[in-house]
Amino acid sequence: MTDETTVAFVERWQTGAALLLASALVGGTLAAVLGNADVPYGAFVGFVGGAVACFLALSYALYGR
Repeated sequence: MTDETTVAFVERWQTGAALLLASALVGGTLAAVLGNADVPYGAFVGFVGGAVACFLALSYALYGR
C-alpha cells in the first residue's frame, strides 16, 4: 500500500471528477452551439474537440507541464 492519506486520496479523486465534469460540460456546450450552427458533424466535433481541449487546458493549469 502507499503512504497516501485518506484526505489526499479524496482530494485527488475530487480533482479528477471536476476535470471530467468540466470537460463534459464544455464539450456539451460546444456541441450544442456547433450543432445549431449547421456545421457538418458539428455536434460530434464540438463535443469531442471541446472536451479534449478543456481537459488539456485544465490539466495544464492545474499540473503544469
